[in-house]
Amino acid sequence: MQQLPEQIAQRYGKSPQQEGKRRLAIILTASLLAALFVSWAIWANLTAKNDPTVKTTSFDVIDKTNTSVSFVVTKPANTTAICAIQALKEDYGVVAYKEVIIPASGSEDGSITDVPVKAMLRTTELAVTGLVDRCWFE
Repeated sequence: MQQLPEQIAQRYGKSPQQEGKRRLAIILTASLLAALFVSWAIWANLTAKNDPTVKTTSFDVIDKTNTSVSFVVTKPANTTAICAIQALKEDYGVVAYKEVIIPASGSEDGSITDVPVKAMLRTTELAVTGLVDRCWFE
């Protein structure tokens, strides 16, 4: 009678040997997926490109065709950054767009520096605000 549970277990895939193989396959698959995830996370952190930070300090709507935007870009001194500046009308439509290049300062040590910038925008309509949309490294 001891033989019957063993025969049933083998027929339906529940023998101790088969259960051990299944458990080993699950452990190996989970380990491989975990290793792949850790590798991807390390690669993503090492290749991530941090954008410069920017703070709009002021804007001035001079007239219906001109708006100025002042801002400060924080970036490594030895890198060149580009900032997209916009002037918006009352319904948030873009009435001026300009890309401003902030050149490297010549310092090769990579120290972080704040660069004040004032940009003039030629608008197509009367603007109600001026702002920095985003900045990136060249």
